[in-house]
Amino acid sequence: MDNRKGLILEFTRSFRYLLRTVRQDFAIEFEEYIPYNEFTLLRVLEDDLTLRVSDVARRLNSTSSYVTLTSEKLVQKGYLIRERNDRDRRTVYLTVTEEGLTLVKKMDEIVYSYFNKTFGDISNEEMTLVIDILQKIKPNEKEV
Repeated sequence: MDNRKGLILEFTRSFRYLLRTVRQDFAIEFEEYIPYNEFTLLRVLEDDLTLRVSDVARRLNSTSSYVTLTSEKLVQKGYLIRERNDRDRRTVYLTVTEEGLTLVKKMDEIVYSYFNKTFGDISNEEMTLVIDILQKIKPNEKEV
């Protein structure tokens, strides 16, 4: 195996391990709140407050059916409002409630604290380097 192939293999293993570890840690950190997948949906709505289901799906790189299923749980918990467009009944809008915004802010603090602790031994220069590298290899992003 040539050196490049070995490096790519090691990078992908390390990256998968990091993602798996973070998911497991967040499951514990968010235990008394909502699951991480519901949090990410709320977070998408944090800035815009109201979006169509299809726009949320696009931003999450997911499907409208997934967003519908997940948003229904958030509606039941009082964190989202679902509304149909009066002119086009096929169009559904999601709006984050005040309770949802408050929850996102609390959970964002948990995320920040987690990563601040996790990245404690990494200098700002090293972090900038990693960010630059990740920006270079990021898959093509579609603007919404």
